[in-house]
Amino acid sequence: MVLSKWIAFPLILLLGTVLVVSYVLGYSEYSYWLIPLVISLAALYVLHPEIDRWYVKKNPLKLPKGMLRFIEDHLPAYRLMSLEQKRDFETATSVFLKNTTFMPQGFEKVPEDLKVVLAANAHILTAFQPSWHKKYELYENIVIYRHPFPSPQFPKYLHSSELFVQDHVLLFCADHFMKAFRFPQQFFNTAMYEWAKVLFIDKTPEFDINLQALPEISGFQNSVVVDYLGLPEPYIQWEAVATTYFFTFPVRYKMHMENSYEKISEYFGVDPMKLLNVRG
Repeated sequence: MVLSKWIAFPLILLLGTVLVVSYVLGYSEYSYWLIPLVISLAALYVLHPEIDRWYVKKNPLKLPKGMLRFIEDHLPAYRLMSLEQKRDFETATSVFLKNTTFMPQGFEKVPEDLKVVLAANAHILTAFQPSWHKKYELYENIVIYRHPFPSPQFPKYLHSSELFVQDHVLLFCADHFMKAFRFPQQFFNTAMYEWAKVLFIDKTPEFDINLQALPEISGFQNSVVVDYLGLPEPYIQWEAVATTYFFTFPVRYKMHMENSYEKISEYFGVDPMKLLNVRG
């Protein structure tokens, strides 16, 4: 149970007691306690996200070691982190998992490994810019489908992921992002793609992308990526696609688009090639 609920429980119990004593048993002199109790509960309701976030930061969950190994095996950028960065990453991921509401569509409960994979893909992008973790705080509602889905924003298209900015919601097809996490050479990472779009909401960065070079980096034709996402090409954000490739295929990215590599490296605060050389 999160801290705000622990605080709310005795306040609600006390409020109920005061109501009974004042209006059922007739001891109206105790009714003045209702005002501070109601004010306290109202303040708690308004501030509970910050209270819970502070508590989880001070008492972070530990990700299972097996899941950390899973992340290390499938997210190359994780292996480039220092020990301190890995601790910050784990804390940020645990805060995210504690505060995010996952809404399953087509199954009863979202499996824990799916939650961790989504959290890891989000925070791998901010691991080298720690102050950026807060950029995700508005996006703590995630809808997960088993299969590609239509949505109010795109009712005519069965698509595999979506960022719905107006409601601060992300939608994912579990099958698509899990396949990409396990087999990044074979499938496009829709989870990292959507989280990159969140980071670019206020301003899309200029990464000097050559669309013709992207297939050389990833092995995926651009048309295949468009089909995998399930939306028409005008809705695809190629800066987010390039970001996904930068973190997944850094060697090939620098080989085929060196200028773009340098711009993305500066933006995210990490040069994977330099770290690979240092730690290799």
